[in-house]
Amino acid sequence: MLLEESKNRDVFVKFIFMNFLNYVLLTLGIDEEIVEIESTENIYFKLSEMPRIFNRFLDFKAITKSGKILLFEFKKSSLRTKDLKQVFDYYVNEFTRTDRPLEAIIISLSSKGRIMEYTESQLTHRPKIIKTKKINKRKDLKAIRNKLDNNKKLTNQECVLLITLPLFDTCESEEDITEEVCYYLKNKEGCIPDEKLDEMIIAMYLNIVEYIPDKKRQKELMEMLKMAEKVVRLIESIKNEGSNEGIMKLIKNANKSHSVEEIAKFHNMTVSEVRKFLEM
Repeated sequence: MLLEESKNRDVFVKFIFMNFLNYVLLTLGIDEEIVEIESTENIYFKLSEMPRIFNRFLDFKAITKSGKILLFEFKKSSLRTKDLKQVFDYYVNEFTRTDRPLEAIIISLSSKGRIMEYTESQLTHRPKIIKTKKINKRKDLKAIRNKLDNNKKLTNQECVLLITLPLFDTCESEEDITEEVCYYLKNKEGCIPDEKLDEMIIAMYLNIVEYIPDKKRQKELMEMLKMAEKVVRLIESIKNEGSNEGIMKLIKNANKSHSVEEIAKFHNMTVSEVRKFLEM
């Protein structure tokens, strides 16, 4: 029972982070689609005791559809030299382990700071640094509000922006814009494509936990959006789609850069189970 709960939690955690990162990439105009994320100690939290996720450096190793590896770093405060050193060390470590295209992306939620590169042993590393609070989305928010007020259908791009609005400059507090988006998802669901709605609601979990400081209000918003029901439905859907063929492809792809033991640990499988899929 505990193992099953752990697997369900891992499915949920991986799904929301992977999709949230895809929302961010699309909104920033980065032409990559993430199909898998690697586990890090920071994302394996107890859902009932989740810390505010952007209060500290969070790192994600993402595998894209094109086969590229993206090393994500989120930082809420202004970047410091030690932060870029951490990214540099992470990049160098990964560079020595893979022959895939590799890129480090820092998503800075602060508009402050001028540090853009880190040099060590005559090697200079310049990761892609994106300061989201310097990106003005006020006109976009006004246009979305106008469409929703007039009960018009949002485009997929507008749906993506809606979920990521708290990251950008909207002239609203992060708490207020998060509450507003929750209201739209509840009361304007007819304006959102059916295939996007559940996914957007689940992705909003991160924004609610991060930007709504009151625990009671967090719970109210999650209940309002029926988030728990959608999570259960999502997990069952992923399980049903997890056919032998899909699992086999995933494992064979991972085996290009990871050992059987690493794959088994990451997917909560035994080594023998992994080897069976590799032999198919």
